[in-house]
Amino acid sequence: MAYIRFENLNKSFGDNHVLKDINLDVEKGELVTLLGPSGCGKSTLLRCLSGLEKVTSGKIYLDGVDITDVDPRERGIGMVFQQYSLFPNMSVKDNVAFGLKMKKVPKDEIDKKVKQMLEIVGLSDKIDQFPMQLSGGQQQRVALARAIVTEPKVLLLDEPLSAIDALLRHNLQIEIRRIQKELNITTIFVTHDQDEAMVMSDTIHLFNKGHVEQSGS
Repeated sequence: MAYIRFENLNKSFGDNHVLKDINLDVEKGELVTLLGPSGCGKSTLLRCLSGLEKVTSGKIYLDGVDITDVDPRERGIGMVFQQYSLFPNMSVKDNVAFGLKMKKVPKDEIDKKVKQMLEIVGLSDKIDQFPMQLSGGQQQRVALARAIVTEPKVLLLDEPLSAIDALLRHNLQIEIRRIQKELNITTIFVTHDQDEAMVMSDTIHLFNKGHVEQSGS
């Protein structure tokens, strides 16, 4: 079985049928992009996988386990949104450490993991700064570090670069791809930018009106 599997997945909001019989496999260690226009169901599929939305019907499997009704906190999934959602009153170090503290990881181990992660995302020199002192690209890298420091089984990236200017965006695309390969973390990336999808992906699934229209490497 694939590492992530969506089986006959449907999601409706009232009369609005957003996801229609989605059957999709993601292999371990892949970076998969969901590409398509706004409102086609890409982000809804991510939210169903993370547990932020309850599916209407169908099943979701992660590493051979049915997680369709599992509590979001028990799924082992990290997520980075379009908005950085950093805590403005916390330093970079404390933002990245937040998930580890929630898991009650020992302080020495937290310090070690946070330093390692900030090195990977190239922000070691910003460890004591606050979000307001960082550029948009730096804030997005902090959000990425916070999502992966807990070693999630899957990383979900929901249009994380859409608010960033073109040159920096290209650099971050390369950076995210490098980190993803270095950590071999299974990643699902959502975008409506075709060039971005081509640069980043192992596999692209083209979404339209709640269906997967086409898939390929």
